[in-house]
Amino acid sequence: MGTLLQKTFLFQKNLIIFLIFTKKQLFKTVIMDQELIDLEGYRKTVKNFIDLRRYQTAIFWAEKVTVLSNGDPRDVYMEAQCMFLLREYHRAAHTIRSRSLEKKNLLCHYLAAECLNEAKEYQAALDILNSVDCETLAYAHSGSYTSDLKDESTADESYDGSVCEEPYKSDIIASVYFLKGKILEAMDNRTLAMDCYVQALHKSVYCSEALDALVQHDMLMAWEEKELMQHIPMAQQCSESERKIMKCLYESKLKKYYESIALQPHLDDPPVASMNTSLWHELKEKMKNCKNNETNKSAVAKCFTPAPRTKIKRDLIMSPATKILEDLKNNPSYLIHTSLTRASLLGSSLTGGSTMLSGGGTNTSRQETPFRIHRPKTTVPSASSVPYDQCMSRLETSIDLMIARAETYFYNCDYRRCIKLLDEILKHDPYHKKSLTVQIGCLMEMKDSNRLFYVAHKLVDFYPDDAISWYAVGCYYDLIGKSDPARRYLSKATSLDRLYGPAWLAYGHSFAKENEHDQAMAAYFKATQLMRGCHLPLLYIGVECGLTKNHAMAEKFFYQAMSIAPLDVFVLHELGVIKYECEQYDCAEEVFRSTLEMVRSMAKQNNEQLTARWEPLLNNLGHCCRKNKKYEEALEFHRWALSLKPLSAATYTAIGFVQALMGQLNAAVDSFHKSLSLKRDDVFTTTILKYVIEDLTEEQSLPFYTTEEDAEKDVEAKESSEAEIAELERKLLGNLEKSSATEGVGGGEDGASVSRSALRMQLNFDEWYSKTSPMSDTSADDMSIDI
Repeated sequence: MGTLLQKTFLFQKNLIIFLIFTKKQLFKTVIMDQELIDLEGYRKTVKNFIDLRRYQTAIFWAEKVTVLSNGDPRDVYMEAQCMFLLREYHRAAHTIRSRSLEKKNLLCHYLAAECLNEAKEYQAALDILNSVDCETLAYAHSGSYTSDLKDESTADESYDGSVCEEPYKSDIIASVYFLKGKILEAMDNRTLAMDCYVQALHKSVYCSEALDALVQHDMLMAWEEKELMQHIPMAQQCSESERKIMKCLYESKLKKYYESIALQPHLDDPPVASMNTSLWHELKEKMKNCKNNETNKSAVAKCFTPAPRTKIKRDLIMSPATKILEDLKNNPSYLIHTSLTRASLLGSSLTGGSTMLSGGGTNTSRQETPFRIHRPKTTVPSASSVPYDQCMSRLETSIDLMIARAETYFYNCDYRRCIKLLDEILKHDPYHKKSLTVQIGCLMEMKDSNRLFYVAHKLVDFYPDDAISWYAVGCYYDLIGKSDPARRYLSKATSLDRLYGPAWLAYGHSFAKENEHDQAMAAYFKATQLMRGCHLPLLYIGVECGLTKNHAMAEKFFYQAMSIAPLDVFVLHELGVIKYECEQYDCAEEVFRSTLEMVRSMAKQNNEQLTARWEPLLNNLGHCCRKNKKYEEALEFHRWALSLKPLSAATYTAIGFVQALMGQLNAAVDSFHKSLSLKRDDVFTTTILKYVIEDLTEEQSLPFYTTEEDAEKDVEAKESSEAEIAELERKLLGNLEKSSATEGVGGGEDGASVSRSALRMQLNFDEWYSKTSPMSDTSADDMSIDI
């Protein structure tokens, strides 16, 4: 009985196989009798017209191929791509979403989100990206579309869909992460945006746009950029020669501003020989206190969890400046280690999953090197292969490396060599935007308004919808002293690109020039939020706080800026100004001397002398020496400043003031006259000149009327008590207040050590020029624009 059932089962099975085979043969016979349409020929036609930028023709045939292939995902993707190139973003997104391919196909998933991003529907685009994990989608649907999009000559029929052996798929995943970062940044979620950019660079080290977004938007600190360069898997995704080239190119994009001022955490000795050790330790301690305490914690998810809420007193009203400082100090900061650790863990887990999905079993080598991507290696020399040494020499003429050298010259204040190199770059590529940004800043520093007008006019003609064009126009009007049109055009630049940091800084400068401190600080606050890794917004906020006589707040911002750029000469100079205004003259002198030594070493590296930019530094150092009764040194620094800027009325007044304190009244009168010849309406110089002339006439008595009694009286007058000196000084100060010579007077500490004829010189020289601080050379009218 059992044998009979087995025979019956075998007979039925053979009959079914025979019928299926017969049906296939009949189907093939019918097909052979009909004419065949090759869809691959049409697909090549679509690609060719896309390459020729005939997008309307391409979309015509792409739609026909989609219909003929019954909605094949790769054909739908090609059709939607044609619509994207025609800027029909909503139509392209609908073409993909109507078939639900954004949840099934990786390329369609990416293109649908990019279409909505270009249409500025950021939340809808983010919803698509969050609806499906792109890496899981890549492993689960790794069928045919990726191999079809590659060149046929490099296609591998044995490809199993594993991302560890398919470089193109890793590039798609990196592009998805980069797009997600752009969307999050547009939605002001910069912390998650930074994480996505790092993930994109980790998935494919060739995704240079992710590095550009991190560097050009100042998202990372200088040490974070170096940390990123050390941990991205170049060795796993490139050959050794390619790794060297990539490292050279990527390191050229990093910050040049902090190459010589990077803070070494174990540096106990001062970086400048003349700096006092106690001052250096004080600066280090205050910079440490300004840093975020969260940066010392290494928890992976620390920066992605909300900070614990603290009870805030209802009656506590915080100023915007105080709120910025509290946010910088208390809010959890971004950790580069978090993104790198997350990328490593994500890559390891998904590599194991891909092994299971691709056919089971284990693969020990893949688990050890989860990010290894086997790109085609050049082993046999061909016509397109170039030797490594020759390749590196040719890359020296690359625009990116040349602009990196130009930026280095700019930040080292070597503007002549910078503009010379920029001219060479712009001859080959006259509309390279990054080069033009550096050129605008360089022309601003060189006060070349005519050339800046030409550059701005050219940009507006060719790129009227770009922020850089109106930024150049605003800088031109700011340079020629027209603040109203400068603000209008800079505001337009910020509206075109909200993430353009230089425009926000220049916008703040336009207000600062008119002493509108609140509006200037509002622009700098916005720049602080956008430029996390740059210290300049914090520096400018500190300058504005100093000009409004809020010295304590200004000092906090300067220390916060120094925590980012510890040895920046501009920050050190402004810190010295605040120390001076707080009457900490010894400390201010130490800071100014250290700054001067750093500036001189910088000029020596550039093979040039000090420029007129540093004239305020020398004058400020002279003021500190005068306050510390080092009159000879003060006179030397003021004369040095005069050699840098010969037609400075302020410097002549400072020289005359020191000469009067030294008893050189005739020389002081000459210096005051020279100052008044340059600025006739200076009230302080006129008043002090009057008192010097009065003292001079009292001293010059006729020789035949001089007797021994007069000489003894002169000796007794010089040896009068401190009480009499103070009383006379108060009378003199009262006379000065009546004549409204200057806003503030002082100097009682100097009166005991000089003769009675010099008492009228004990004036507070700090506010002799105007109501604002004369110390600052980083005020809006004389400050570099960040690039």
